[in-house]
Amino acid sequence: MSIIPDSAIEEVRGLSDIVDVVGDYVRLKKRGSNFVGLCPFHTEKTPSFNVNPSLGIYKCFGCGQGGDVFSFMGQVEGLSFPETVRLLAERFGIALPEDDGPGEEASENEAIYHALRFAARFFFKELTEEGAEAARAILKERGITPESVKTFGIGFAPDGWDHLLTEAQKAPIDEAILEKAGMIIPRKDRSGFYDRYRYRLIFPIFSHVGKVLGFGGRIIRPEDEPKYINSPETSVYNKSRVLYGLYHAKNAIRSQEEAILVEGYTDVISLFQAGVQHVVASSGTALTPDQVSALARYAKTIVLLYDADKAGLRAALRGIDLILKSGLIPYAVRLPEGEDPDSYVRTHGGPAFEAYLKEHRQHFVEFVHENAKLAGSMETPEGRAAVQRTIVQSVALIPDDLVRESYLRTAAGILDIPDVQLRPVLEAARRGERQATIRQERRKARTTLAGDEQPALTKRASSEGNPLPSEKRLLRIMMEGGLDLVEWIMGNMPLSDFTDGPSRRMAQMLVKQYEDNAFDRHAFLSHEVDDAVRSLTAEIMTIQEEPSVNWTRRKNIRVPGLDENAAEAAAGAMVLLKLHRLREREKALRQEIFRTESERGDTHELNRQLVELKRFEKAVKERKFIDAV
Repeated sequence: MSIIPDSAIEEVRGLSDIVDVVGDYVRLKKRGSNFVGLCPFHTEKTPSFNVNPSLGIYKCFGCGQGGDVFSFMGQVEGLSFPETVRLLAERFGIALPEDDGPGEEASENEAIYHALRFAARFFFKELTEEGAEAARAILKERGITPESVKTFGIGFAPDGWDHLLTEAQKAPIDEAILEKAGMIIPRKDRSGFYDRYRYRLIFPIFSHVGKVLGFGGRIIRPEDEPKYINSPETSVYNKSRVLYGLYHAKNAIRSQEEAILVEGYTDVISLFQAGVQHVVASSGTALTPDQVSALARYAKTIVLLYDADKAGLRAALRGIDLILKSGLIPYAVRLPEGEDPDSYVRTHGGPAFEAYLKEHRQHFVEFVHENAKLAGSMETPEGRAAVQRTIVQSVALIPDDLVRESYLRTAAGILDIPDVQLRPVLEAARRGERQATIRQERRKARTTLAGDEQPALTKRASSEGNPLPSEKRLLRIMMEGGLDLVEWIMGNMPLSDFTDGPSRRMAQMLVKQYEDNAFDRHAFLSHEVDDAVRSLTAEIMTIQEEPSVNWTRRKNIRVPGLDENAAEAAAGAMVLLKLHRLREREKALRQEIFRTESERGDTHELNRQLVELKRFEKAVKERKFIDAV
């Protein structure tokens, strides 16, 4: 893999908007000068995950994770540092030296990603070559424009057994990696391999951050079977977690707070190019909890477009409960008989399609009730009771109390039954759901504790000492104030006063930067330092509480900001840290005096040290140990 120059890394860092990047994984809300949300690294109900946009860092005060935009992407996506830099550079349009493939130290997943990226480029180029005329004709017939071909990376697998394999070997890419990427298949006699995709239109499947994960291959000749061949599950591709088109749709979904869920690749592409861009497909699977969780990062509402057949109806009903359980609100829309999203939007256009969705969408209570009537389920007392129970059990999945209450009353109106008669069913369903959640959490806890992995909070426990609040304040003042404050603070405080662990290592790094006359805050978040230092850096540089602006607005009282007077704040923190160390020493001395007395030993020298210690403690309180700034 090509070496990325430091200047390019700094350019990527400078242009990467950490709020935008983190927002792909966490629903953020502005709080003061920071943004907060639910941590993606551990389960929590109250937001403790903070993002500081001015410093470009994040910190979770629940599990302790923290760092900069590179460490966030590396951790959440499981990427190496070079992969992270390249991914962010591509996202923000920054040119880097050409990636010449994974080096010897690369992980297997890095090599697989490289092979998939190579295959995507190969297929895209082949679409323009001789032999792809039929593929281009299908795209033209379906109204897919050259711009959409480029946007979605649509390609062509040429006719023949080993075109991709041959080109990949020239790269060179190892056959074993191509097989693990799902691109080639071993021959029955094990004499070699052949291409998985042959004479097909190719639709790359991207992750939500734009990494190629796999492919869908559609037939060109009507007699070929099956109609679609999709990539198998690999170490980088789990189809139950991926939504086709999410990479292209996420900004529109975030903007509208709504996602449209369709079935096929061409549905997504046709709608997207018609201006309906908040649309995704479930990659050939029934909707899964992981896919709903992915949408929950961006959307509040999911609109299910389903085929007007029994299979489509069952899929919509399954999806509704998953969506409700996640805290999102589902709507369902049935297109006219014989239409699918692709055909409808090509005939009527994007605005008409959106107007149809707005007019014909049904919330889940209406949807279930109407389909039950069409199926004849409401014609008998026991049938009506079953429908009522089904609807109320779905309502019970809604986590928000007010939303749940609103839908219960809506259900009572549609079912023409007093809501008081539905409440016992609701409460029973809620109890069952709570018990199921508790059982699931217990199973998860047992699995975690039985395996090699430990819970996030247990991972933090180590032989290293936890930094004191006064240490954190001193470190932050030095990080914010630069070399002048490093010189003054470290000139008055020995390194030994800092707790052995990440805080002392940070202080040592600051002293080294002072000696080299090269102050660099970003060095503390670099991939070259250990995780504990990165996490502590993010913590001390993320302000959790700020003075309320209302004091100034309403009462004309100016409240100073945290550490606004850096020298005074540092002096106070130095006193507190010194006193803490002196009291530790005093405690140890008293224990030694007690032990010596119990052994009838001489305590004269120990008592002299104790008196001297108390005298020094008085001087510390009067700040006599601190030189002037």
